[in-house]
Amino acid sequence: MSKIDNIYKNGDFNHLPFSFNEEVTQVFEDMIERSVPGYISSLKITEEITTKLFQKDSNFYDLGCSLGAVTHQVSDIVRTKNGNILAVDNSEAMIDSCKSRIKDSHISFILDDITKIEIENASVVSLNFVIQFLEPSVRLNFLKGIFKGLKKGGALLLSEKFSFDSNKEEETVSRIHHSFKLANGYSELEVSRKRDALEGVLISQSQAENEGLLYESGFSEIRKVMKNLNFVTFMAIKL
Repeated sequence: MSKIDNIYKNGDFNHLPFSFNEEVTQVFEDMIERSVPGYISSLKITEEITTKLFQKDSNFYDLGCSLGAVTHQVSDIVRTKNGNILAVDNSEAMIDSCKSRIKDSHISFILDDITKIEIENASVVSLNFVIQFLEPSVRLNFLKGIFKGLKKGGALLLSEKFSFDSNKEEETVSRIHHSFKLANGYSELEVSRKRDALEGVLISQSQAENEGLLYESGFSEIRKVMKNLNFVTFMAIKL
């Protein structure tokens, strides 16, 4: 069970910039549920879409798998269709935790850079709040590689934090998101410290920019399946 996220609470805090290290791994489940509105819903949407679109004898890729929440959510679906899950993350602490918590012969946890993984025989690929942590310059080629490795009728599920073109709208939604985190038990100091830690590490784009990347990478059918404050989930189908 995840520990309570108190990383940014202690007075001796000096962990800049943010990274998915052992300390974050221990509290990650609590951290993301208290920080990302609609996170649990994004997992359920992934499950529903995987049920409909996962193809027999194919692969499911959970890229940037962190603690394997997506993998766990779709595991039974993939197993019943004789498929395999390849869950990839570049955090050794995350992968080690996954391997100790989730043991199943059809799941492979892989310690690697997700931008270097070759996608093969995939019918569903999940990027659950991951692209935002990649350098913008590598995002398009990365998505092109996913498109290439998807089977016809396969889907990419992309969940992201996004920014607004309008400063007024950005400020309004940011205030609501700030209140969401306070309501979930974080203090003003914790929210401020984490925001500073994420500066330059989490680089969000607008909804239009995310959609543009998906179209440019080859997808022609893109649907917005969930939006919650400044978080969105896209389903991109390879026709």
